[in-house]
Order: sequence, then C-alpha cells, then structure tokens
Amino acid sequence: MTLIRDYILVLDPDRARHDDAHPLEADLQYPVFVANSTEQAVTRVSQGAPCLVILVGNNFQDWSQPLVNQLRQHQQAPDMTIVALTDSTSPQWNYSEDTPGLDGLLVQPLSMDILRSLVESAFARTICQ
Repeated sequence: MTLIRDYILVLDPDRARHDDAHPLEADLQYPVFVANSTEQAVTRVSQGAPCLVILVGNNFQDWSQPLVNQLRQHQQAPDMTIVALTDSTSPQWNYSEDTPGLDGLLVQPLSMDILRSLVESAFARTICQ
C-alpha cells in the first residue's frame, strides 16, 4: 500500500496506553497517523512519506539522531519536516548539537494556531521541493 504525502505522522510512545484520540489530531484538515513505536513510525514512512513528522517526548532518546536519520533514509522522505515536541519543563533545550536533522523544537502547550502554521509550512515545503 502506498500512502499519499498529505498526512502528518506523530510518534508518541506514551500513546500506547491510551485509547482516545491524540490531542494533535484535533481540528486539523489533514489525516494524522499516530505511531506508538519507532518501528511503527519507520514502517509508515516506508509506505509513504508524510509532509510532517512530530516526535513527542521529553527524553532525548524519543527523538535521537539515529531515529531522525532512519526516518529520512527513504528516497521520498528527504524534504519532509521533522520537529520534536517537548514539555516546557524538559531539560532538553539544546537539541541542535545532538539532533542536527531536526527542523525545529516545539514546546508544549502548543496552540492550534502554531500547529496549523507548522502544518501549512510543511506542506508548502514538500510542494516546493
């Protein structure tokens, strides 16, 4: 199965314990796929690259350089936007040294205006590439 690029991938290992919808799925006009594991996210990207990947977590291991490289290794994926979403209390602020492949760092709480702007920028980036 090949997926279209008009979707958002959210990697949130903590969501494996929840049955409800992910908070990032609310009010977005594009489909959102929530992966509960690195393996699930990589499999989804290999089926069709999203325009935006959001790596959720407060632990550096949740959005490490090997993971970012693994997501970008697919031929159709190099222009996708990859951002990390962390909590404002997280000690992991200096992300650029350890994960140069990230396009940005977002801090929760995240407003819908910022999320919509990020999604629009990610889609524009994939169209222009």
